[in-house]
Amino acid sequence: MLKLLLVVCFCVGSFGLSWNPTGRRSPAAQQVEFRLQLLKNNPQWLDETLEAVSDPKSKEYEIYRTNEDIRSNIGRSDSEIRQITLWFRKQCFELCPLRGKAMIHGDFIQISTCTARFECIFDTQLVQYKHPLYDSFIYHSKDTSYDLQKRLKELNAPAVVRDLVLNVNNVGRLPPALKKFSSGFPYQGVKVTPVVVAENYGTKGFQNDRSSDGGQLGNAFAEFGKQYFFPSDIAAIQSHYNLPNNSIAHIVGNNDPNAFGSQYLECTLDATYLSSVADQPTWGIFETSFQYDFVAFTQTLMNTANCPKIISISYGAPESDFGEDNMNTVDDEFKKLGILKFTLFFSSGDTGVGNTLDSVFACGKYETNYPAASPYVVAVGGTYLRKTGNSEEGVWRYGGSGFSNHNRRPSWQDSAVTKYLSTAQNLPDSSKYNNTGRALPDVSAYATNCRIIVQGKIQYIGGTSASAPITASVFTYVNVQRLKNGKGPMGYITPQLYTSGGELGPDFGEDNMNTVDDEFKKLGILKFTLFFSSGDTGVGNTLDSVFACGKYETNYPAASPYVVAIVIREERV
Repeated sequence: MLKLLLVVCFCVGSFGLSWNPTGRRSPAAQQVEFRLQLLKNNPQWLDETLEAVSDPKSKEYEIYRTNEDIRSNIGRSDSEIRQITLWFRKQCFELCPLRGKAMIHGDFIQISTCTARFECIFDTQLVQYKHPLYDSFIYHSKDTSYDLQKRLKELNAPAVVRDLVLNVNNVGRLPPALKKFSSGFPYQGVKVTPVVVAENYGTKGFQNDRSSDGGQLGNAFAEFGKQYFFPSDIAAIQSHYNLPNNSIAHIVGNNDPNAFGSQYLECTLDATYLSSVADQPTWGIFETSFQYDFVAFTQTLMNTANCPKIISISYGAPESDFGEDNMNTVDDEFKKLGILKFTLFFSSGDTGVGNTLDSVFACGKYETNYPAASPYVVAVGGTYLRKTGNSEEGVWRYGGSGFSNHNRRPSWQDSAVTKYLSTAQNLPDSSKYNNTGRALPDVSAYATNCRIIVQGKIQYIGGTSASAPITASVFTYVNVQRLKNGKGPMGYITPQLYTSGGELGPDFGEDNMNTVDDEFKKLGILKFTLFFSSGDTGVGNTLDSVFACGKYETNYPAASPYVVAIVIREERV
């Protein structure tokens, strides 16, 4: 259904972008922060616990954990963290102070010192890299193939340091760079507004039905770089459509729309559809960095009191931009969020199946976008509204989809993907894609011609950047209804989109525990459209030459007793 937002309004079109070295050194006295990643104690606990709290058949189903539980099971001991920190303090101590502290779960240590001391410890130069699209810089090691373990051996580091310190975040491989927004894709279909979404996705009758849980059952959107919004624009569109006045309830970070170089389309799109479709508390979480540091972002979520549990993120990049180790690390952070009751919706991208609509990937092996390719999030693809006045949708061929080259296909996708691969027509050569990888998207929603107001002017924008907040807003009502029935937030739901006969988790089916099926009937979420695997409309269903690897479109009418049913279709019924 929805596809990963590569940066919501960013067409995942500017691939191959990388930081450009300027040749300038970081000043010796300049303060730098770096993060040591530590080997987790009992790392399998994350997988086992996430499955236990998310599996309806488990005795621990919905018995979610706390940050303290996570730390006590996977974090290093206070003694180990103290030994590691003290050792780093002893290195090059004459240059400037060094401060370190363990992060929330005891599997990272945040250290602050000056450039001179950093370079002395790690025997590398911190140099300036310029963002390829924005007037932004980072300082990173000159050696992008840095060998940390070799350096620790040279320093005769004790075993506790050599064995437990895995990497340092600003040495070695450069982080993915934030991609540029592009509106180069066609605006297919008729226009979409918050009212159209509410009417067609069945949430219209539930506005003004606010939860009173302090905001945790509301929703939040995340922004990177200089994406901001004007509160007056959100108020204007809500007033124009006679919607409840639902201003953004809380800001984490800084929303500064008047700052030099600010951009508004992406952020305004998120804020508009999350707050206007779901009349629940909406938060904005702002990360000003122009690099993708999803570890820092997830730490923000986990450290923020009363943070909403529905999170919409419209950013991402090709898996190869992140690297294997980085994706493994971030996946572990996503597991933690699932254990803490969060549900993450990531847009799947805007350059088609396997990014084949981008020239970089058109002739080579197909590649999906991360974090949408993580099995621990809901990957959201795109549709378009065919006609004004009805809810008939078509699949938006530009929506990101395909198979992960990093994460293997989880067992809960086996049935849907196997059936697709055995019946689809006109598949490309198998060498082009990894048919054993995690398939995406998981769901899809409107991705084109979405109306917003920016600085008082009406604009229309699209991309899976629209699909993700739209989907998150609909699922917000699920949490609200669960609260009314004495239950908590949904948490990690992706496997339940594929199992239990198609219901959205056992609580939502007639055959499973007292369900939220009835609430879904009331909400009209029965009209929600789900796509499994891939996102290109013609491939596998038509004679289109673009490959929609693993795309399933299953549509359910409003009268259906189930929220999500898995049916393989070529066109919407």
